[in-house]
Amino acid sequence: MIAPSLLLLLPLIAQDDDSSRLDDLELKLDALVETVENQSLVEVFTPLGDGSHGLGPAASKVYDATQGTLSVGGYGEAKYRAPEGEPNDFDLHRSVLYFGYKFDDEFVFNSEIELEHSDEVSVEFAYVDYLHSDAANFRGGLFLVPMGLINAYHEPTTFLGADRPLTERYILPSTWSEGGAMVYGEVGGFDYRAAIVTGFDGSGFGGTSGLRGGRQGGNRSLAEDLALVLSVDYTDTPGLVLGGSIYGGDAGQNQGGGSMQTTIYEAHVDYKEGPWWARAVLSGATVDDRTAGELDLSGWYAEVGYDLLASDPEQSFYPFVRYEEIDTDIATGGVEDSAFTLGAFYQPIDHLVLKADVTDYDKDTHADRVLLTLGWIF
Repeated sequence: MIAPSLLLLLPLIAQDDDSSRLDDLELKLDALVETVENQSLVEVFTPLGDGSHGLGPAASKVYDATQGTLSVGGYGEAKYRAPEGEPNDFDLHRSVLYFGYKFDDEFVFNSEIELEHSDEVSVEFAYVDYLHSDAANFRGGLFLVPMGLINAYHEPTTFLGADRPLTERYILPSTWSEGGAMVYGEVGGFDYRAAIVTGFDGSGFGGTSGLRGGRQGGNRSLAEDLALVLSVDYTDTPGLVLGGSIYGGDAGQNQGGGSMQTTIYEAHVDYKEGPWWARAVLSGATVDDRTAGELDLSGWYAEVGYDLLASDPEQSFYPFVRYEEIDTDIATGGVEDSAFTLGAFYQPIDHLVLKADVTDYDKDTHADRVLLTLGWIF
């Protein structure tokens, strides 16, 4: 009787054994899928670096990505503003995603898609790089114009203020991108960038916004007039960037307002070493042969911060001061003013920053204000 009973149980035992093996196989398959997914995410979300190829830490991640993979990054800024004599407001000023693809060791695609004020979508840049050598690389498409300190490095962790300085908003109108072609590289301790780009649309020049209204940004850009840009930085001393740039080209675009010969120049220095972080920018611009009146603009700022947590490698806290002057040609409807800013920059981790500024304008062309900013990069 026992033997027949065992014979009857054998199919059930075999079934249980198959089920156990199936469960074990499913567990191994799930572990394999999770490993592949994690590896894929590691490749997509490349860790932050220090910035390279003329871009900030998040924007340049694609250059460190694995060949044949997609790279994703981004940054954002949320601001609370309390201006004197005006209603307080909150603004999700920027929410940005970077998408890049490293085809191979020579060809790279990179892009920045920006949502401003929760309802304005734009492409800040979209270009292809050919990486030839340290001394000469080539870029084509829509890219950031290489002028000043903030236009290329505009992620919130890369500058102290809760807002961008006036000079780098109205004379060097960050964020400023144009279509064209660029060659760039490093030679003998100097970084250089030389580009030919679509010129401004000069019909937007003037008033309190200076040159800002002339940006085209690749949006069906008029291309009757082109411009040349040359930027050179000395970078051979640790922590120091010392350089300048010049821009020249017409902005009339054959619209009947004159040729609008536009020249912009700027010199800059940035020093970040030990507990100190200091920078300064001096810039000027002229617009000649303009039917509505020639323009002569100038501006500069200097700021210095000291890291009270310099001994802590995980975080930093910079109280800082900034003084700036701006003239967007008061004779033609612009503004002339100076501003003093007292602020604080706290970075608890590489990806996050909290900023607080109090700014006083000498001639009240802007409302004195308190500004709080939460910024992030990834």
